[in-house]
Amino acid sequence: MELCTSQLEQLLALATEAALKAGCYISTFDRSLLQVDRKAAGNSLSSQVVTQVDLDSQTIILDVLQPSIDHYDLAVLSEENASEDNVCGHPRFQKAYYWCIDPLDGTLPFIEGSAGFAVSIALVSQSGEPVIGVVHNPVTGDTYQALNVNTSDEKPDVDGKILLKNSQLWLPEVNSQHFTLYIDRSFKADPRYASCIESLASLVKSHGYDELNVVTNCGAVMNAIGVFEHAPACYLKLPKAQKGGGSLWDFSATAAIARASSRLWVSNINGEPLDLNRTDSNFMNHKGVLYLNGIEGNAFLQEAASTHLFK
Repeated sequence: MELCTSQLEQLLALATEAALKAGCYISTFDRSLLQVDRKAAGNSLSSQVVTQVDLDSQTIILDVLQPSIDHYDLAVLSEENASEDNVCGHPRFQKAYYWCIDPLDGTLPFIEGSAGFAVSIALVSQSGEPVIGVVHNPVTGDTYQALNVNTSDEKPDVDGKILLKNSQLWLPEVNSQHFTLYIDRSFKADPRYASCIESLASLVKSHGYDELNVVTNCGAVMNAIGVFEHAPACYLKLPKAQKGGGSLWDFSATAAIARASSRLWVSNINGEPLDLNRTDSNFMNHKGVLYLNGIEGNAFLQEAASTHLFK
């Protein structure tokens, strides 16, 4: 069943409520009680650490979303309930939509007591389209909301895209003479890191930017938000053989936000839409991830290819 615009607007409001409640819990948690455990996940430390805060935040979110799950027959993929075992048998491949939830993205920054973590909730269609995206930053209190609706049948002359920050219409801007690269901290140990930085520095200099700043202290969600807020900027994840490279719940909500604005770009490193309902894994290491703001995506990809940036 394809949901109509009014139904999706209701779900956006519900996802926002869930994100705010989880964010309130996270921001008021007594850090003296924090205990860190490990889980089976990707090959990076950030994907393996988990706390009771992650689990409690997930419970808060699912409690709010449960009526919609029952009413609209939605599937759920949430980080702390996810498994790589029998991925192809997950209900998200049989349902028209699924909730894609990261109850605390950036657990490692949260453990360290720094910023760079967020709550992320998305509604993704069976075809892999990010329809709804909500990101809440518990540190600043900012909430980002996006809705991407297919209005061709309801209102052919309406593009069906809504982008909000703190419930107000939002238009991301380019406001710096410096270019900022957001990367995961684990990429600094990648043999490709040095050549990638060198190539990107040359590329941005050719666009007239006088400096390349590199940010490595955020989770995937806040890396993307950083690109949206501090342009010109890029968030780059290269493909790799090992399972990892972020997961579906790391990118679905911010992909919805990027899709809701003509100024923002999200794709894999081949310029194709992110495969947000891939059938063989929850991970995104197979084709990489690229977010841009301040440089047109296709032009960036062509220049990246000519400088072997992604090699």
